[in-house]
Amino acid sequence: MKRIKKVLRFASMVMLISLACFGLGISGPAPVPSGREKHPSENVETKDEKDQELKP
Repeated sequence: MKRIKKVLRFASMVMLISLACFGLGISGPAPVPSGREKHPSENVETKDEKDQELKP
């Protein structure tokens, strides 16, 4: 009985993995959002830049 359970568990795991791979193969990977900024650090000001702007 233990051996049958072990075989069934292994077969179901193999079937789930193969179905997941088949689904990814058909539909492709999940789409990546393209509206994000590539370099968000470009808008960051440093403390030195702020000090220079304040001085006349």
